[in-house]
Amino acid sequence: MNVGNAVEWVPLESSVFTAVAYRAGAQQLYLQFQEGNVYRYFACPRSVYNELLAAESKGRYFAQQIRNGFRCERVRENPADSRPARDSRFCTTEQLRKSILLAKARAIQKRDAAHASGGQS
Repeated sequence: MNVGNAVEWVPLESSVFTAVAYRAGAQQLYLQFQEGNVYRYFACPRSVYNELLAAESKGRYFAQQIRNGFRCERVRENPADSRPARDSRFCTTEQLRKSILLAKARAIQKRDAAHASGGQS
């Protein structure tokens, strides 16, 4: 999904962010960070978007109200940024959960394949 075309971006005056967008129907908040990474926050009420726009310090509002309050995913990475992404704890937890689920699924597939080949002998 090309995030740039899917949402209407609002430029921000912030040392942390360059722009924000909101999809009301999906309750998704998009934030573009200064380094170019774009994150999508799920189940985010419109009031949070409006409060972010009105906040004197966008970075402080993000840290206090958004960072650990909503599930998120990185939807675009700045290719010029070779440093590790600065994911919030919530994003890191979600990535870890997905990795564990994938490992469990692979173990089940391996077990089932071994069982099927053993059962046919």
